[in-house]
Amino acid sequence: MTKNIRTGFLIAFLICAAGGAARAQQPLTLRQAVELALKQNPALRAAREEADVAHARVGEARAGWLPRLDVHQSFTRGDNPVYVFGALLTQRQFTAANFALSALNQPSPLDNFQTQVSGEVSLFDSGRRYLREAGARKISSAADYETAQARQDLILRVVRAYYGVIVAREELAAASQALDSAKANQRRVRTMHTAGLVVTSDLLSAEVFRSQMLDRQITASNALEIARLNLGRELGLGPGVEPEATGTLGEPKPLSGAVDDWEKTALAERPALRAARLQEQAANTNRKLAKADFGPQIGLFADFERDAEALGGPSGTNWTAGAKLDWNLFAGGAKRSRLAEADARRSQAEDRLEWLQSGIELEVRAAYLDAQAAAQRADAARGAADQAAESLRIIQNRYQAGLVTITELLRAQTAQLDARTGYLTALHDWQVARAQLERAAGDLTLESSFFGQGGKP
Repeated sequence: MTKNIRTGFLIAFLICAAGGAARAQQPLTLRQAVELALKQNPALRAAREEADVAHARVGEARAGWLPRLDVHQSFTRGDNPVYVFGALLTQRQFTAANFALSALNQPSPLDNFQTQVSGEVSLFDSGRRYLREAGARKISSAADYETAQARQDLILRVVRAYYGVIVAREELAAASQALDSAKANQRRVRTMHTAGLVVTSDLLSAEVFRSQMLDRQITASNALEIARLNLGRELGLGPGVEPEATGTLGEPKPLSGAVDDWEKTALAERPALRAARLQEQAANTNRKLAKADFGPQIGLFADFERDAEALGGPSGTNWTAGAKLDWNLFAGGAKRSRLAEADARRSQAEDRLEWLQSGIELEVRAAYLDAQAAAQRADAARGAADQAAESLRIIQNRYQAGLVTITELLRAQTAQLDARTGYLTALHDWQVARAQLERAAGDLTLESSFFGQGGKP
């Protein structure tokens, strides 16, 4: 079964599920989520449609090379002497009787069905057609690169949203576990308080701690709901379908290559940068087009005409053909203004390209540093989580033996929960930073190293 068929079945399944359940949850791997988003996300479809617009404009520009042919059909009726005299001539119906003064001065109304076929072809236009097509092709290619950039941006958003669901789910599990422990503490302290083994302040502290853990569990549950909704939106699903991330928050592979290698890849491969370069070239082409407007145009034309008093009746035909030269010598400064505008547009495109390139260089280096920092944070958070869990185990034993206060126990439980959620957050940030680096380098696709299939640099 091909990938497209699998994705199609998945989409159909999710749509059916949305219709059958108000809040259905559908399990998805990260790859399935990305494939679904690339097929369903409305923002990406809009980017593709914008590229289709640019492709259509190439065809429009190419049409300038072909001859133009027009057909005109008209009907007129009147008794204007000049009109009647001319219409009779073109209908080839003029007779000697029409020279009578009464017929010339007060002719009877006359119908005229006129069919015209006109054509023209340009032989020379100072390069206008070539420049229009060249500019349209550059814009079309730039639109394709912008679509590719939109794909990578979407993949990054899906990665962030997907791992956001996993983090929210794990934090809810940790908060629920902490709440269960708080309830157990409360029951244990209440029993000890009844037996006179602890003071009332210990019982109150246990009850406050239970309320705090309940608050964290409610907050975590709400965060998970929002994370699922956000992921569903990125996947282009309806509000009734809440996708469930089946993956886990593992530690990604270490970075390969130096930051200079990643930067070199970005300058060569980043779709947004390649699009900006093409747009700068198109702006330069448009400037040349504005200059070409000062030049002459040479073409051929031909017209065929049929005139008749009734459709299908006796008629007269005539034709004309010729060559023409069009060369505007003065237009009130409009052409010079268009050239000035084209100069400004070209300079603007050059400045934007320079600014984008420096921004991409900064983005790559920042993403590289973020990925390194996230890996270090995850390593530290992993150790802190292990230490907090061991510390909690020891303090629980000491509390049961009456060697520490309940305040220390509750502090240890809070620290263990914070350390666990901190580690999950660090793993999330590490995964997202890794994806962000590949996106900054222009290499975040389903075949990139982030998805475990090799890649750059």
